[in-house]
Amino acid sequence: MIRVIDRYLLSRFLMSLVIALGAITLIALIVDLIENLEKIVDNAASVKDVFMYYLYFIPWIYKITVPAAVLLAGMFSVGLLAKNFEIVAMKAAGISIYRIALPLLLFSLFLSAGNFYFNEYILPYATQERMRIKHGDIEKKSHKRGSIMYNVSRQGDNGYIYHLGTFRPDRLEAKSVLIQKFSNDTLVESFRGDKIFYSNGYWTMYNGAYRNFAAGLEQYVKFDTLLLKNCRKPPAEFVKFKGKPEDMGYEELSDYVDMQKRSARPYVRELVDLRTKLSFPFTSFIVMFISIPIASNPKRSGVALSFAFASGISLLYFVIFKVTQSLGYSGQISPDVAAWSINIIFLLVGLVVFWRTHK
Repeated sequence: MIRVIDRYLLSRFLMSLVIALGAITLIALIVDLIENLEKIVDNAASVKDVFMYYLYFIPWIYKITVPAAVLLAGMFSVGLLAKNFEIVAMKAAGISIYRIALPLLLFSLFLSAGNFYFNEYILPYATQERMRIKHGDIEKKSHKRGSIMYNVSRQGDNGYIYHLGTFRPDRLEAKSVLIQKFSNDTLVESFRGDKIFYSNGYWTMYNGAYRNFAAGLEQYVKFDTLLLKNCRKPPAEFVKFKGKPEDMGYEELSDYVDMQKRSARPYVRELVDLRTKLSFPFTSFIVMFISIPIASNPKRSGVALSFAFASGISLLYFVIFKVTQSLGYSGQISPDVAAWSINIIFLLVGLVVFWRTHK
C-alpha cells in the first residue's frame, strides 16, 4: 500500500510541477517577446531565428524559476490532498506526515542534484547559442561585436594567462598586452608589450619587456620584437563567448576566479557567484520543508491560498537572497555566508514548521 501511495503522491506532485513550470515559462516568454518585438520586426528576423532564440531561452528561465515552481507544485499537490481530506485518511491509516513527505523530499533532492548538472553542462551552451542568435541573427550585430573587444582575459595552457586591453579578431592583433605564466600559484615570468600579432601559429610581441622571476631573482629585458614560442593560444579562443558569471558553468567560473586571483585582480563578486552555484540548486529541496507542512493543513489548503503562500515565500526568499548577495559583493560578509545563509535560514524555518506540524 505504501508504494501505491508513494506513486500517487509523486504523480500528483509531478503533474503540478509540469503545470507550474509550463505556466511560468510561458509568461516569461511572452513578456520577453513583447519587450523585443520592435527589434525583431525592425531587423526582419526570420521565424526560425526567433523560434531558436526562445528555445535556447527556456533553460535560463528554468534555472531561475525551478525553486518557485517546486514550491508551487508542493503547495498545490499537497494542498489539494488536504482539501479532499486524503491527508487525514492517510494519517488515520497510521501514515505520519513525515512518511507522506518522504517521496516528495527524495524527489526534490534528486532534482536539486539534477539542477547542478543542468547548470553546469546544459545552461552555458544554451546561453551561448541564445546570445549568438540574438546578436548575430536577430540584431545583426555580429560583425560589429567581432570587430573589437575590450579588456579580454583568458587562461591558456601551461600556466599562461592572457590580458588584452583591446583585441581585433579580424586583424589577429591585440594592444596593451600582458601575458603571465604561473607555476603552483607563483609568478614565473611575464611579457608586457604594446601589441601582439598572430601569424603562422605564433604570437609576436612588439615594443615590450620580459621579466623572469626564477630562483627568486628578477631578470628584466626590453625588446622591440619577440616571438612568443610558448604562447600558442589561437585567436579563435579569445573570441569564444564567456558570458556573465551567472551564465558560466561551475568549472568555467572556478577557472576564471583562479585566473583573477593569480593576476591580483578583483574576484570577490565572481567568488560569491561561484559559491551560489553550489547553494542555489538545493533551494528546490529546502522549500519542500516549508510547503508540505503548510499545505497539509486543510484550513490552509486551496489553490488561492497555495498561490498566495508560495508567492509570499518566493518574494521573501528573493529579497533576502539579494541582500546577502549584495553584502557578499561588497565584502561585508564572506562569499560562503552570502551564498549559503539564505538556504540555512529557510531550512531551519522549514524544520521548525515541519516539527510543529500535526503528525
